[in-house]
Amino acid sequence: MSQVRNVLNVRTVRTVHLMHFLRACCWLLLTTFCLSAQANSEHDLIMDRGLFVESAPGSLTIEQAVTQDYNPFGVVLNRGFTPTIRWLRLLVQAPAQGSEQVVLRVGPHYIRDIQLFEQKEGVWISRTAGDHFPVSQNACADHSYCFPVTVHAGVKNYFYLRIDTINGFFLTTRALQPDTLSSVMVDQQRNMGLEFGVILAIAFWALIVYIRTRHTILGIFFISEIVTLLFTLSSSGLLAALFFEKHVWLDNLAFNTLYVFRLMASLLVTNELLKQFGAPRWYGYYVKGVLAILCLELLAIKLDYVTLLALNFNFLLVSIMPLVLVAALPWCHKMPVAHRRLIAGGALLMGSLLWIDILPLLGWVRPDIVSSPGNWGGLIVAVVLSIMVLSDITQRRVIYDREMQELQFMRARNLVETEQIKERSMLIDMLTHELKNPLATMRMAAGSLRRSLQQQPPKQSADSTDRIDSMIQAINNMNTVIERCVQVDQLDQKGFSPKYEDFDVNEVVQALLASQPEAERIDWRQQPSPLMLRTDPNLFAIVLANLLDNAIKYSQPESRIMLELYDDHSISEYASRFILRVTNTVGENDAPDPGSLFNRYYRGEYAHDKSGTGLGLYLVKSLCKILGGSIRFEHKDHRVHFTVELKR
Repeated sequence: MSQVRNVLNVRTVRTVHLMHFLRACCWLLLTTFCLSAQANSEHDLIMDRGLFVESAPGSLTIEQAVTQDYNPFGVVLNRGFTPTIRWLRLLVQAPAQGSEQVVLRVGPHYIRDIQLFEQKEGVWISRTAGDHFPVSQNACADHSYCFPVTVHAGVKNYFYLRIDTINGFFLTTRALQPDTLSSVMVDQQRNMGLEFGVILAIAFWALIVYIRTRHTILGIFFISEIVTLLFTLSSSGLLAALFFEKHVWLDNLAFNTLYVFRLMASLLVTNELLKQFGAPRWYGYYVKGVLAILCLELLAIKLDYVTLLALNFNFLLVSIMPLVLVAALPWCHKMPVAHRRLIAGGALLMGSLLWIDILPLLGWVRPDIVSSPGNWGGLIVAVVLSIMVLSDITQRRVIYDREMQELQFMRARNLVETEQIKERSMLIDMLTHELKNPLATMRMAAGSLRRSLQQQPPKQSADSTDRIDSMIQAINNMNTVIERCVQVDQLDQKGFSPKYEDFDVNEVVQALLASQPEAERIDWRQQPSPLMLRTDPNLFAIVLANLLDNAIKYSQPESRIMLELYDDHSISEYASRFILRVTNTVGENDAPDPGSLFNRYYRGEYAHDKSGTGLGLYLVKSLCKILGGSIRFEHKDHRVHFTVELKR
C-alpha cells in the first residue's frame, strides 16, 4: 500500500512541475503577444481613416463615393449584421519631396471582396482582391492583401477601399515602406511558425498520452488541436496557398467548416472536463442544444448558405462559452477545489482573450493594438486548454489510484473475512459434532430417569422430577443455541436457497406449537379453511419459530402471546401480501433498542439473565430478505409487535 502511495506522490510531483512549466509558457506567450502587437503598430504611414456606409448597397460609383461625408474610422466595419457596402477613405503620409512607393496592406485574409481605387493623372484606377479571387492576386507573403501605391509630396494622397464582406467585423489597414514591410513579413512568418509548432506539439502530446491512457478527454482534445491548427492555417491564408489556389471556393468552405468544428470540439472538451465531477443537468442540455445548432450550420455550409444569423450565433456562443463553463462549476461538488479554481481561471483567461476581440467591434480600441496576424490568441487558448486538460488527467489519475487502493483494501478485507468465516464454520462444525452427541445422550438419560421416577409415589419423586425437567430444558436451550449458530453460519456461507412451493400455513404452525415449550401461552385462532402461501416452508418455519421463541423468552412470565396470520389485500409494497405478526408484553424497562434490535449478537440491557445468542432476530431479518419480504418492529403501551410481510 505504501508503494502505491509513493508512486502516486511521484506522479503528482511530476505533474505539478509540468503544469508550472506550461503556465510559464503561457505567460511567456502572453508577453510575446503584447510585444509583437506593439511592434506591429509602429511605422504606419496612414494619417487618417474615414468610413462611409451605403444606404442602398451597390448604388455608388467611385466618383460619387469621393463626395460623401466620411466619419472617423477606427477599425470596425459594422456593429450590426445587415449586408451592406462600406467605403474607406485613407489619407497616407506624403514624402518630404518627390514621389515614393509604399505598400497598402489590408487584412484579414477572409475579407470577401476588396476593391482599391487610386487616382492617377485624374483617372481612378481600381484593383481587386479578396477570398473569392485567386490566392496569388495581390497577396502578401503572410497571405493578407498588399497593394503597391505611389504617394506624392505636396498633395493629399487619398485612397479609397470598397469593402463587401460578411465574414469579418473589422478591417486592418496599414501603409508601409517596402523595407519595413519585408521586416514585418519576416516577423509574421516567424510568429506563425512558432504558433504552428506549439499547437502541433500540444496535439502530438495529447495523442501520445491518449494512446497510453485511453482517456476520452485526451482524444477529444487532440481532435480539437488538429482542428485549431487547420483553422489557423485557413485564417492565415496558408491553407488556400497550399491546397486551394485554383479553387478558392474550397478555401471558403474549409474556413467556415473548420470554424464550426472548432466550436464543437471546444464545447466537447469543456463538457468532458465537467462530466465526471457531476456536471449540472442544465449544462448537458446546453451542450446538446448548441451542438444541434452547429450541426445545422454545417449542413447550411455544405449547401453554400452562410447567413449573418449564423455568424451572429457563433459570435454570441464564443462570447458566453467561458462564462457558462464558470457558471457550471459550483454544481460540480465532486471536483477538488484546486482543480475547480484552475478551470475557472483558465476559462476566464480564454474569455478575456475572446472578449478582447470584441473591444474593436465596440470601437473602444484599435485591433492592431490587441491582435496580431499570427492569431496569438488561438495559441494561448491552446496552451490554457492543455493546462486544464492536464489538470483533469491528474485528478483522474488521483481518483483512479485512490479507487485502486480502496479496491485492494476491500479485496484484502474480503479475503480476511472469508478466512474468518471459513474458520468459524469449521469451529461450529466441530462444536456441533462434539456437543450434539453428548447432549443427545444426556437427554436420553434424563428421559429414562424421569420415566423411572414416575413409577415412584409423587411425594417422593416430585423434587427430583422438577430437577430433571430443568436439566432437560437446559439441554434444549443448548441445542437451540447450537442450532442458531449453525443456521447463521449457513446464512454467512450463502447456504440458504429458497425453494418456493405452495403449502398450508396452518399445518406449519400446528407442528411448531406441538414442539414449542409453553405453547399454551400462545393465542392463535386457526382458520377453518386452509391458509395457502407460496414461499419456502422450511425458511418460513425458521422465521416463525425464532419469533415465537423470542416472545416466550422476553415477555412477562405467564403473559399471553398473540400470533396473527392473514392475507392483506390493501395497497402496500406488494399487490397482495401475507402478514405474520407476533405480539407480547414486556416490562417497563425491557423494551429493546429499535436501532440495534436486528444486529448480530444484540442482547437487551435486561436480557442477559436469559439464555440466548442474540442471533435470532438477525436471522429472521436476513431470511425475510431472502424470501423477498420485510420485518418491522413497533413498541407501544408495554407491548412489542414484530410484523413480517411476505409477497404472495
